[in-house]
Amino acid sequence: MITFHLPSGEAIVPPDLAAIPDLAQRAVWIDLLRPTRPEELAVEKALSVEVPTREEMQQLELSRRLYDENGTLFMTATVLTGADSSHPESAGITFILLSDRLVTVRYTEPRAFQSFFAHRSAHLADHATPRTIFEGLVDAIVERLADIMEATGAMVEDLSQEIFRDQGGAPQPKGERPAQRNYNTILQKLGRASDLVARSRESLVSLGRVVAFFRETHKDDATALSTVEHFATVSGDFAALADYATFLSGKSSFLLDATLGMISNEQNAIIKLVSVAALVFGPPTLIASIYGMNFEHMPELHWVYAYPLAVLTMVLSAIFPYVFFKRRGWL
Repeated sequence: MITFHLPSGEAIVPPDLAAIPDLAQRAVWIDLLRPTRPEELAVEKALSVEVPTREEMQQLELSRRLYDENGTLFMTATVLTGADSSHPESAGITFILLSDRLVTVRYTEPRAFQSFFAHRSAHLADHATPRTIFEGLVDAIVERLADIMEATGAMVEDLSQEIFRDQGGAPQPKGERPAQRNYNTILQKLGRASDLVARSRESLVSLGRVVAFFRETHKDDATALSTVEHFATVSGDFAALADYATFLSGKSSFLLDATLGMISNEQNAIIKLVSVAALVFGPPTLIASIYGMNFEHMPELHWVYAYPLAVLTMVLSAIFPYVFFKRRGWL
């Protein structure tokens, strides 16, 4: 789908390919969302520029993502999308900046674009040129990343409270056991938080390269001075968000280690309980096994008090080792 954004603020989706050449000349911003090959060819013919394919957008080499071709800038950034869904992903978005229009090529629908659509409609004068539209899109993406990281930080803080809450502090109603932590859920949430932080950091690095590339190519352009200065401020935001991402990454790793440690402690407690049971029931079982053998010459079998004596011996053999280990502090 192709959307042509006119200087008047009107957004037009062409009914057919024949309408593309005229709209391409009138539009200040052309947004290609999951374009078909015929749509790409029609835009290429109308603007005399080559629109990168999806495969080309996925190239990791910097030379394939950021380059200047006859005064037209091709800038591909990796952007986090679907952060609120169960399957967040990182997708490439290409910005093609010409002298008189901006072309965006994307195969995803980040919320930042939707926010910018509404913002541009309300502040049309602030986003009337290709460069100011490009500024607005970058700002919207950065603000969205900041919101995602803020939400992730709140998630990590909640997980910290959940992991380190004092289960023994509050009295429990009679007959009720303290609520057990669901470590599987905690590990899943920690994994999601770590994934979001990593993808946010990747987006910040990618956008930082795009901004640096634009500033370098326009450092001597007096007409782009305001955009270059604005992106200098944005670069500071990148650094602050990158530091926050590092903090969240470190805290997530700490909580993961703490969770695994608590799981190990609970497993050790279970093993300890089994060991105590084996300690208590081992000697009585040995005695019962001895007197359960079917040998003919076992004089104890004919004693009058043999049965209560055997039971008493089994009870004492269970109590004595438990008391001994308890006093030594081994239990």
